[in-house]
Amino acid sequence: MPNVFDYFDWRGDLNVKNDSFNDVDALILSRLSYFPFDDIVSADINDKTTIKDACEKFFASDINDDKILWEGDTQLLKACAESERFKNMKLSGYVNIVEREKQMQFSAVVIEITDNCHYISYRGTDNTIVGWQEDFNMYYMFPLPSQQTALKYLEQASKSLKGSFILGGHSKGGNLAVYASIFCNPEIQKRIDGVYNHDGPGFDSKVIEQNSYKSMLNKIHTYVPQSSIFGMMFEHAEEYTIVKSNQKGFLQHDIYSWEIKRNHLETLSTMSNTSAFFDHTLTELVSDMDEQQRKTLIEGVFSILASTENKTFNEIAENWKSNSGIIFKSLKNMDNKTRSLIISTLLNLIKCAKNNFSDINPLRKENRKHKTK
Repeated sequence: MPNVFDYFDWRGDLNVKNDSFNDVDALILSRLSYFPFDDIVSADINDKTTIKDACEKFFASDINDDKILWEGDTQLLKACAESERFKNMKLSGYVNIVEREKQMQFSAVVIEITDNCHYISYRGTDNTIVGWQEDFNMYYMFPLPSQQTALKYLEQASKSLKGSFILGGHSKGGNLAVYASIFCNPEIQKRIDGVYNHDGPGFDSKVIEQNSYKSMLNKIHTYVPQSSIFGMMFEHAEEYTIVKSNQKGFLQHDIYSWEIKRNHLETLSTMSNTSAFFDHTLTELVSDMDEQQRKTLIEGVFSILASTENKTFNEIAENWKSNSGIIFKSLKNMDNKTRSLIISTLLNLIKCAKNNFSDINPLRKENRKHKTK
């Protein structure tokens, strides 16, 4: 079951001039934005450092392991730095913003593939509570602060850099890449060669019906594993490619579980019933709630988590004994309306899951299209 690391053995000795850019390259560059390049890669888009130099600086620093989000990320950076294909690509414009007041988590980096082509890699959701709250805010808020920031980031890059752009990201980062591409001005759109959404959520039906979205459809490449949960949230007007993962359920969101076949991702013809189950369960749950109820529910749940005074889910898990008491007390002291909504939603979630579990096979969204290679 070969994955991205096997790809370095197969293509790592060939630069993009000798072997053209492909969907595995896009996946790798999307993942690089998760790396904590603080004090390593400049925020100045024109101040560039090679991936090889950034790797050397990182391992010479005392950055804590808790800033590495997924197992495999450090190995990926090393593999990039040691390969002829990636080591001389240049990084710049690194930003990492977490603002609790705005409920925004945003990070991105520009990767110079060649002198005339740059990849803008948008980071997906990290393990911060703020980042996860912003994801759930999609159910009642548009645009999100991170989506607006992603657009401004692209606009700034287009003013500073010549040539064409490829946009990409994993999870929420994929959503940000698509958003920036469809809401930028037509002159910037002309300079975009492709947009890669790796298991990122879609948009409300009102968004995908807009002409600016339709004008980019032939450039948007969406990839989801066979049991995708995150990537099947909301709607996709573009066709999507189903990628084979060697994991199950939520763990398929891990790009290191995605299987590779030489210079492309291994694909399948159908989604699993698990993906359809979660898709319809969540859709059914929120369809019975108006916008204000969704807002109240999400703010209520995350206010409970905020009462622990922890910034990440890792911290909550590490202190679960003390946090469980804090969370229970916070729920108990919450106003009756919000507390009742949270409890009733939990019960309704169980009911929706039970209904969909008994009728799982025929579950499919008719307007979703997939393609295989």
